[in-house]
Amino acid sequence: MVAKALREEVAEMRAMADMLVPYTFPVVDFLVEQDVLLFKHRSFAVDGYDLSVCFSKADYGEYFLESFQVQSSFAPFLPFAVVCKVGRAFLGSNNLSYIEFFKNNRKVYCWTIRSREGRPLPPDKKNKPGSYEGFQFSILQPGTVDLF
Repeated sequence: MVAKALREEVAEMRAMADMLVPYTFPVVDFLVEQDVLLFKHRSFAVDGYDLSVCFSKADYGEYFLESFQVQSSFAPFLPFAVVCKVGRAFLGSNNLSYIEFFKNNRKVYCWTIRSREGRPLPPDKKNKPGSYEGFQFSILQPGTVDLF
């Protein structure tokens, strides 16, 4: 996907996520959120890889949590360079947290960021530092985050 097309996908998905905050956990019950989850998903290609992505924004009162999940549409894994590229396109490069897990025999890569009044908050102190080719982030420890 060319950079302009990726920027357009990001802008559209971020706008949709903003509209869906009132229908997103914890504002509503998790089961109610399932009714709007399909509006948070898209499929597109980046650097020749077919991706299935989900972007969500949630209001936790003290802060907003933005989360971005990506997985390959067909293969079990993605190159981490692609994972980082789309993660940064959606959430920027500062104060990101990362976790990965398997779902339906495919690795799901998840980036999150907490913010207050539009400013990114630093990751939780329980997280480990991580980096990839100079890109710095925090690695969320299993059991410290609820994934949807």
